Amino acid sequence: MRSGAVRRRLIVRLGIAVVAGLVVLVMLKTFTDSMLFYPERGQWRTPAALELDYEEVWLDSLGQRIQGWWIPGSEEGPVILMFHGNAGTIADRLENAQLMITQLGASVYLLEYPGYGDSEGRPSEESLFAAGEAALTFARERAGTRPLVLFGRSLGGAVAIHLAAREPQSKGRIDALIVESGFTSLAELGRALGFPVAAPLLPYRFDSLGAIAGVTVPILVLHGDRDEIVPFSMGERLFDAAIASRSRAFYTISGAGHNDTVFVGGAEYWRAWRAFLCQSEGDG
Repeated sequence: MRSGAVRRRLIVRLGIAVVAGLVVLVMLKTFTDSMLFYPERGQWRTPAALELDYEEVWLDSLGQRIQGWWIPGSEEGPVILMFHGNAGTIADRLENAQLMITQLGASVYLLEYPGYGDSEGRPSEESLFAAGEAALTFARERAGTRPLVLFGRSLGGAVAIHLAAREPQSKGRIDALIVESGFTSLAELGRALGFPVAAPLLPYRFDSLGAIAGVTVPILVLHGDRDEIVPFSMGERLFDAAIASRSRAFYTISGAGHNDTVFVGGAEYWRAWRAFLCQSEGDG
């Protein structure tokens, strides 16, 4: 009887511990989502507001409808598949896309994340990566024989790196990877932002440092030396870890913080893009 009572107490305690653990995990995920993702619903403007021709493209990802805008540029220019940061929507990136068209002659596909803009679903590491895969399939079809470049800013850099790492160069359909203001991993970013205890328990990894080591295509890493969110050293470490890339370049955006890179960088910023794209075409 005594051993049976002890066993029952152990089972009850174990059950309480399991339930408590699940509650903590749910709370941690909710906290992480609230700190990492800042989605806005709807689009407050379209490319037409900047007098840009565009096509609204809907993709299927994990059974959800995912929004995107295809903005054509020069028929000879590269195709850039762009992944934005964790806040706002693709409507906030239209000036950036317009500059890619005028400065590079590029055609741009802006992907909207699950739960952002008019896309269905909820943002998570899995859903962002899956939407990125669907966008890559579409961008490949539109690119045809033109160079296809993956470009990601901040959180979008993690998505772009993940896709590039999964696509061996033998397929010949990704020509270059550009990462701007990118972080090494979510855990390290959490520690850098003052959450050292929670960092090891985060429900998402976004392990860009590990993934970029397997990317073989040419890589350009850009980072502002006054980035107040993602330490400049993280950009340097991403560059150093890109050991499999057949060519790589690092560009310091002097005086730029996290969200003003394009405008602070000015003409020199776009010269760095053009030099890299010309070099990557030669490497291909």
